[in-house]
Amino acid sequence: MINYIYEADRNRVAAYLQDGTEIGETTYINRDGVWIANHSYVNPAHRGKKIAGYMLELLIETAREQKHKIKPFCPYIVKAMEGNEEYADILAD
Repeated sequence: MINYIYEADRNRVAAYLQDGTEIGETTYINRDGVWIANHSYVNPAHRGKKIAGYMLELLIETAREQKHKIKPFCPYIVKAMEGNEEYADILAD
């Protein structure tokens, strides 16, 4: 089982194995309430399990709850979010 945790103090969502081993992160920079999603990484041994997608979903859910917008910058996040109507409310101009 993989645990996904929003870590506000580190401006990121991280993925951990049950033993506490970190296997991925999606990070952002907060610029006046706009979260610039600048990096997504998954340990190569754990790729192909939709981990990056789950981290992004938690980041989006958290941003919505806190009334922030997201500006995709990381190529993976740009591809996942832009042009997707599901995220129209959360995308920054």
